[in-house]
Amino acid sequence: MILLNDMRYLFPVILLFCSAICLSAQTWFCTDKGTELVYIRYFAGDGSVKWNHAMKIVDTCVNADSSLTVIYSSFIRTADGKGLENMESPAEMAAYVSAGGDVTIDIAASMVAVLRGLLWKNVRIAAEGGKTVLPSVMIPGDTLKDAEGKVKALGMTMNVTVTDRKVLEFDTLATPAGTFPCVVVSEHKVEKGMMRNRITTARTWYARGVGMVRHDTYDKDMKLETSEILERIVRK
Repeated sequence: MILLNDMRYLFPVILLFCSAICLSAQTWFCTDKGTELVYIRYFAGDGSVKWNHAMKIVDTCVNADSSLTVIYSSFIRTADGKGLENMESPAEMAAYVSAGGDVTIDIAASMVAVLRGLLWKNVRIAAEGGKTVLPSVMIPGDTLKDAEGKVKALGMTMNVTVTDRKVLEFDTLATPAGTFPCVVVSEHKVEKGMMRNRITTARTWYARGVGMVRHDTYDKDMKLETSEILERIVRK
């Protein structure tokens, strides 16, 4: 039998539990610990495979303000089975989900995580800015906030800007992993530095509780280069 005095300890636990459930239902990101999302990226020209991408939700933590920190890993293998750029292990990253379900991803920190897998262990890598937000509520016609970040390593700097972020439409998308009601977001991305200068436009389909379902990349002339599609969801 629970005494009334003990209820004061149960209420915070119940509230945190309910917050986690609500976040999972509202957000455009996967928050289920142990779940693995498996993607394949195809070249648009001939439909051949560019790479296989496994994203896994490693851990989650409910914060004091009822936001959620999601630790996830990303590991990309080329069509011949090798780690992208000879990466030997997954890169770990973090996403932050507000109590209202807004998702914040730090693209600069994500680049650092990838570089740590490519460079030797003691290399100093620093990141600034680069946070992109996917609001819980998005409707066609919405304009999302731009993002700008930079990463410094080995005396070089990589600048990344993400602009012209727009909510295009709602769409129901069929994939090998299932059929999902999605919101479609487009954005313009410029990467400069570290021997990489690239301008692309992306169109991405997001499903609630899953996150990215499809990601199309176009070159600077708006010619479709690749499509990355969710192939399966492996739940723990």
